[in-house]
Amino acid sequence: MARSARLSEVAKLAGVSPGLVSRLINEDPTLKIRDETRERVQAAIDMLQYTPHASARALRSSQTGLLGFALYHVTDPIYAQMVENAEAAASVAGYSLMLLNAADLAAHPQTLRSLAQGRKVDGLLIQGGYEDHASLQGAGSMPTVLFNADALAGFRTVRLDDAEAAALATRHLIDLGHTAIAFVGAEGSSSDRRYQGYLSAMVDAGLASHPPIVGGWDAGTARSVVENYYASGGSATALVVVSTTSALGVHAGVIASERRVGQDVSMVSIHDTWFAPHLSPALTVAAMPLGDLGRVAVEMLLEQIREPAEGEVILREPEIRIVHRESSAPPAA
Repeated sequence: MARSARLSEVAKLAGVSPGLVSRLINEDPTLKIRDETRERVQAAIDMLQYTPHASARALRSSQTGLLGFALYHVTDPIYAQMVENAEAAASVAGYSLMLLNAADLAAHPQTLRSLAQGRKVDGLLIQGGYEDHASLQGAGSMPTVLFNADALAGFRTVRLDDAEAAALATRHLIDLGHTAIAFVGAEGSSSDRRYQGYLSAMVDAGLASHPPIVGGWDAGTARSVVENYYASGGSATALVVVSTTSALGVHAGVIASERRVGQDVSMVSIHDTWFAPHLSPALTVAAMPLGDLGRVAVEMLLEQIREPAEGEVILREPEIRIVHRESSAPPAA
């Protein structure tokens, strides 16, 4: 028997978002689109012989209109654009976001089970990369998307290309002439993927890699490990840093070690944030599409609510790009 068409396939053929297709099918009275767009979507529906999932239709009458959004570092400024875009995507589809603490969900699986069994939200977005996977089993009965997570059987996952971001940052430093480059990391699979990207770029350039300087996602821990690194004789002239929040601490740690950022030690961080250009010297970054990750994660969850599925998506567009600022320069003569 031929597989039924999915709503995402209708959206792709029509050149619109899955959320718009859903609102059109559900006759959302607030939807305002051009006639030509409406006709294009209808033509895609007819061509693919798409039929809305029966269980999804049955769910609509009992929905809460809430999507749970569980983050490990809720106050980290890195996630501001992601949350904003996720909220906008949810709003377009008639939903609101409920922010949750992912660490609490991982530590107290009964909370996750309560959310699922009580249908207090219609679906869950959960930040991956740190959690004990066993703690996610309570979400099994609820539409769930893991973001920033490796592929996991039974779940739909979406993440950015962490390895490519770190490789790009490392190549930028190599192109400037650095050969002694170290990676400042943290715990979790995102950092592990970024370290692998760093290693790949170093191997490709025929350079010796350094053991990772393992700190944390917070500025304080990152500063401490970098100070200790240089105090114990560390010789790297350039650093690839796991995130901009960590880079705040690394930036301070380099200065506290009586070295000049951008002169004695160059540094490039993964991600861009509002404060990166305001550091002195300003921080060079490998800018990743975090905002798009938030939007795509919500769109995937809405599709999951309608038609359950599993599998991994790695978001590679828009492309990661280097924003070259003052913290990276050729090594001192």
